[in-house]
Amino acid sequence: MFLQNKSEIKSDGSIIEKRRHPRKTVFKSAFIYPVLQHAGLTVTNVSAHGLSGETALTLSLREQVHVGFNDRDFITAEVRWTNGFRVGLLAEDPLLWTTGNDVLLEHLADSHRPREGRVPVNIAATLVTSAPVMVGTIRNISAGNGTRMGRVQWISGGMAGVFFEQGV
Repeated sequence: MFLQNKSEIKSDGSIIEKRRHPRKTVFKSAFIYPVLQHAGLTVTNVSAHGLSGETALTLSLREQVHVGFNDRDFITAEVRWTNGFRVGLLAEDPLLWTTGNDVLLEHLADSHRPREGRVPVNIAATLVTSAPVMVGTIRNISAGNGTRMGRVQWISGGMAGVFFEQGV
């Protein structure tokens, strides 16, 4: 599935690169979310600040999770309630693609805030739990467009190589 890196080391210690994609040397900070578990999530309704659905994972209240709707992007959320396979998640950032409450909420008193409107849906997603976030440094990177999730291919001496389905 993966081609082996066929770089060679010259007698003077320099490396002849023979990688699949050319690399660019950079020095960038990155957040690393080590994946512990992942499973499908069927999203059954969404609001401006969260979503609910069904998953096979056993989750704990206030646990941080990540929900992906494609192979590149995800939202971070907190588990607010569970009931068997059903789960309610509070998104870290507002879900801007759900609207409709703005005009109503502007005309209500501060003492009377209704429950946010929910939009019933049936959307397939991926739910991921992770170990606590770590900060890392990107030393070199291949060109392409912005990917945020990948998988570790190798680890050696405090460094790791991460493979992305699409370019970074």
